[in-house]
Amino acid sequence: MPTSVVVIGAGALGSSTAYHLARRGADVVLVDQYALGSQTSPRAAGLTNTLAASTEIMTRLMLEATEALASFEQETGRSIDFHRSGSLRAAYTDVGEARLRADFERASRVGATAELVSAADAERLAPWFKPGDARAIGYVPKDSYVEPSKVPIGFAQRAAELGARLLPFTAVTDLLRDDDRVVGAATSRGELRADAVVDAAGAWTPAVAARAGIRVPLVPARHQLFVTEPIAGVEPLQPIVRLLEASVYVRHERGGLLFGGYEDTPRMVDPAELRPGFQIADLELDLGVLRSLVDEVAEHFPVLRDAPVALHRGGLPTMTADNLPILGAMPGLGGFYVASGCCVGGLSLSPAAGRALADLIVDGRSVPDLAPLSVERFRGRYEDPAELEAACVRAYARKYTK
Repeated sequence: MPTSVVVIGAGALGSSTAYHLARRGADVVLVDQYALGSQTSPRAAGLTNTLAASTEIMTRLMLEATEALASFEQETGRSIDFHRSGSLRAAYTDVGEARLRADFERASRVGATAELVSAADAERLAPWFKPGDARAIGYVPKDSYVEPSKVPIGFAQRAAELGARLLPFTAVTDLLRDDDRVVGAATSRGELRADAVVDAAGAWTPAVAARAGIRVPLVPARHQLFVTEPIAGVEPLQPIVRLLEASVYVRHERGGLLFGGYEDTPRMVDPAELRPGFQIADLELDLGVLRSLVDEVAEHFPVLRDAPVALHRGGLPTMTADNLPILGAMPGLGGFYVASGCCVGGLSLSPAAGRALADLIVDGRSVPDLAPLSVERFRGRYEDPAELEAACVRAYARKYTK
């Protein structure tokens, strides 16, 4: 079994992997070119979304991850402001209703609790939500939300307590190879020799992998949200609300409402064009995109029409062509693993993804089997950058109807 591992990227996926490896007794170094947990992860919405998983393996991982977030403070000694608020999902078309019912059936097969509720019950649970003529509304009582900035930091700090070395502000300049194996990383602080290397570098994942001659087919997409000033009647345990066709989400945050969504024409970023020194804080945002989405759903969230915006943030989650993460070993290159392609769900998936990847690295296997999430599924496909970007746009746009 590998006894030493370099994890590149200290967002939620990387920090969780480092923690679970340290917990398994591995000698771990967690490296990030910037401050730990400072890039896309803290700009996430912090939602769990059990029913959004489109495959059984993803449903299983999301269920595990949600429960791991619920026990995060007990396990790590650090609060992530966990709220078991539950969630509502409303469908307004035949297609949306069919998707909602299919999600319910898949979730029930793996033991997730979900039920259909009336419009009146939905509005009672979230009084600021006006369901209108919804065809179907699903309620998932165990869905939750957390403070996203605390998740990667909590994992990283607990990993350090278990013996991991944390190296923030350390750039990876190359991957070290010995024939068909990766044997470490060259960094701005010198070489780090290891039995295994994990590329969890978020928007920089393709650039890291390219140093070993490996192509990872994903594209970063800008995703934005805003938080309003406090609104009377908005409470922490009122459920998250998602509208499937509009692909927007709303939840409590700081006494107001957090609003985000998936536009039709997202801004995609070529990883090769991320200039030296670029950080996610430098990403150009556009509140007009969110205002347009609010206009689409204002009849269902009338309180948002005139609510002052207190905070506007956005990140660069990585999209894949099939809307599923890339998680597992790199075929043909021993000792190299990838944890990326979060598809705007990496933070909520991170506890289970990090655990499963750590098991795969240490034991050579994991439960569930991560083979369906291997990069191998893209072999010979999406080799044209324009084709890949177009597929990733389709995966992102109006994501809840996929």
